[in-house]
Amino acid sequence: MRTARHIIAYLRARVSFLRAIARFIARRGIARLPITDLRTGRRVLRNLLDGYRNTALLYAAAKLGIADLLAGGPQSSADLARSLGAHAPSLHRVLRGLVTLGVCYEERDGRFGLTPLGTWLRDEMPGSLRGLAILCGEEWVGAWGGLVHSAMTGETAFNHVFGMSQWEHRKQHPELNKYFNAWLSRSTAGATGAILGAYDFSSFRTIADIGGGHGALLAAILKAHPSAAGILFDQPNVLASAPSYPGAAGVAARCQVVAGSFFDRIPEGADVHILKNVLHDWDDEQVLTILTNCHRALKEQGTLLVVERLMPLRAKHDPNAILVDLHMLAVTGGRQRSEAEYRTLFAASGFRLARVIPTWWGFSIIEGVRAEG
Repeated sequence: MRTARHIIAYLRARVSFLRAIARFIARRGIARLPITDLRTGRRVLRNLLDGYRNTALLYAAAKLGIADLLAGGPQSSADLARSLGAHAPSLHRVLRGLVTLGVCYEERDGRFGLTPLGTWLRDEMPGSLRGLAILCGEEWVGAWGGLVHSAMTGETAFNHVFGMSQWEHRKQHPELNKYFNAWLSRSTAGATGAILGAYDFSSFRTIADIGGGHGALLAAILKAHPSAAGILFDQPNVLASAPSYPGAAGVAARCQVVAGSFFDRIPEGADVHILKNVLHDWDDEQVLTILTNCHRALKEQGTLLVVERLMPLRAKHDPNAILVDLHMLAVTGGRQRSEAEYRTLFAASGFRLARVIPTWWGFSIIEGVRAEG
């Protein structure tokens, strides 16, 4: 009987997961059908407006560590409350909310268990989304709530809401900084196959990853090219919390780690600079400073590789790029850019845009070389 209940709970979780995927697709305009019926349109819009509930419930589950507490098996809300020092009746209501999302299931005896969907909120789960859920709840939801301010003033919503930039905020909140950098590393690790498959790094002797975070991309490149050396460059607070991606890949001996700011000075001596998801964080003036410093530090025949999602001509051509661009408006003060805009920025900093290489991951590799003369 217990096995049957688990199977039923699993199937329910799968249905909830598929519904979540459908909502995800609908929100991003992918395969969206025209809604001609007025009442249907109202219902769809109402469901979109309810998204804040899902985010709030997932944040609560992540912040309280519910998934890890349930990893050993179902528990009652009273037992969980004792572990957390929480108010049992209120926690019970939150847990039932998580049941509606398919994150938890409810036994006949009133205990709550963790579904396969909910396991992604476990802290130790490879690819865990717990940190991302906490970032959403403590930073990004608030910043996106300031979009009206951004639309009216052109200012970054995050700065308006929090009274400081996201970088300053994370320096004051080391746990959020840890979650943010871990999320970036996991995202980068997922994209490395696409980047390595689209671009040949074999001609470079020294490869520098500028703003390279924890070094996931650089470690993968160095592992694929045993004769190359690397330079991992990022801010001191980022590198201080970095797990050893180069060490885990067995390339630490070929990887120099340098702390600093790309607004001040970039380490010299590399044949190629990689800027992955860096330039979209900054405005044009700041981007020109970064690119000019790259131009100054690169070897004479050096290559610049900017890895970014290009802004499409129409929103429907790449809805994800549009949403990432809005995230930059709300959180960083930067923006996604078109190929033409990168061509202009390259020219202003001494580079020539040589080619744009699309990848199956959705990013493009924008290759720059020194402009003649």
